[in-house]
Amino acid sequence: MLNMQHTTTQPRITAIIQTHQSVFKKSTFVIGLAGLGGLAILAGIINLISAMILISNTSISGLSSTMLTDAVATMITGTLIIASLRAFAKGKMLAIWLLGGSILLDNLYGLIMGYELHYIFMGLGFLLIWQMLKFRKDWEAS
Repeated sequence: MLNMQHTTTQPRITAIIQTHQSVFKKSTFVIGLAGLGGLAILAGIINLISAMILISNTSISGLSSTMLTDAVATMITGTLIIASLRAFAKGKMLAIWLLGGSILLDNLYGLIMGYELHYIFMGLGFLLIWQMLKFRKDWEAS
């Protein structure tokens, strides 16, 4: 039976776990967060235009009203992400709460509307929050 207690990998694993360095540079992180927020707002605008076209051209009011509420919810999510970006750029911990709130709001809205959970958005959001927590040490130092 192999005893892993005395192997040479334990010190390296411990060093990796205890490191406080971020995976991304701050500028790369800001660009990625801006892109995510911008895409959410753009998707909301496209949904809004589509809903307006459906409202004017069809008698199916249920579909157009659902698209309208989806568009508003998507734009609110994008706005919260952009607000999180601004707070992050200023070094405020509010950024974590805003990003977490956008994830929570998006998933609560989806559950209320009967949609499936957005696992990719949740995973990406939690990755971004984890990165913000890694940058927290830099915020506290300044």
